[in-house]
Amino acid sequence: MSHTTFAKRNITIGHNVQFGPYCNISTDVQFGNHILIAGRVCIVGRNDHSFDIPCQLIWNSERKNDSCTIIENDVWLGHNVTVLAGVTIGKGAVVTAGAVVTKDIPPCEIWGGIPAKKIKERFNSLEEKEKHLTFLQSLKL
Repeated sequence: MSHTTFAKRNITIGHNVQFGPYCNISTDVQFGNHILIAGRVCIVGRNDHSFDIPCQLIWNSERKNDSCTIIENDVWLGHNVTVLAGVTIGKGAVVTAGAVVTKDIPPCEIWGGIPAKKIKERFNSLEEKEKHLTFLQSLKL
């Protein structure tokens, strides 16, 4: 999509992954399959700059390594979502517009807010959730 940028990082992208305009992927990410990513979504480092060392400018700070971010299959990231490095967004999860994801999101849950928190289950019953996860598994993604 137009104006979407990828840093020179370890980024893998599965099948049917759609990026909206102006996305910024600037950390290591493994994208699964069948993922919808709306516009202005950013996946950024968690430890990009040290700011807690006296007599050292943030500008000159050492960059630390982040673990890989994992976006599993059948995920939808809404407009202007920010995901911090090192989290896993589980199969079938939905993240609402404007959310800031700072921790792992379990499968088939809807999360939103700053920081993102669980809003509700994606499906009405555990049986429906298990049926959907079995369906995803059957696709051999």
